Amino acid sequence: MRRRAARGFTLLEVLVALAVFAVVTLLAWRGLDLMTGAKARLDAEMRAWRELELVFERLNMDLTQLAPRVWTDADGRRRGPVQGSSNEAGTRCQLDLVRFGNDNEPLHTRYLIADGRLTLEFPPLPYTAAASVPVEARPAPYALLDHVSRCEFVFIDEKNAPQARWPTGANLADMARPHGLRLRLTLEGRGEFERVYYIP
Repeated sequence: MRRRAARGFTLLEVLVALAVFAVVTLLAWRGLDLMTGAKARLDAEMRAWRELELVFERLNMDLTQLAPRVWTDADGRRRGPVQGSSNEAGTRCQLDLVRFGNDNEPLHTRYLIADGRLTLEFPPLPYTAAASVPVEARPAPYALLDHVSRCEFVFIDEKNAPQARWPTGANLADMARPHGLRLRLTLEGRGEFERVYYIP
């Protein structure tokens, strides 16, 4: 029997195969790129929501552990366990709390919103050993949240009336704590978020 002569691919067949392979590879790459981009956006969104929720929960924990005592600042002024205010433009808010730390000792906690960032710091109380540590040797403030375009603290007094700052003139003498606190944050590109806290 005669053996059939071996026949290879023609140049046209090779070019068609390469073109088909290139198209399939491009489609696969585009699909993978879309999936990767969607996952990255989803992860960023979840991370942003988690950071916001952690801020709200951290503040709630601090408010439930307030220390019932008055302290004196570096200028000799008496301070209560809750002190805070917001400017009219909503670009700067500050909340100072004196709460119990892990060692059941009073701990000064400060939430500060300025320049679009929410930070947390622990300034030393004057009568503690930490007060003798030089300022440059103290820990830097912790960044909690970025892209804060507006903030507002509203304090609820004993008559359930809103107050823009605390303490007010009516309770400066006894350093009473407010009955509640409302925090409102506006985040760039995400909208406005609000949380109301009851202060025991």
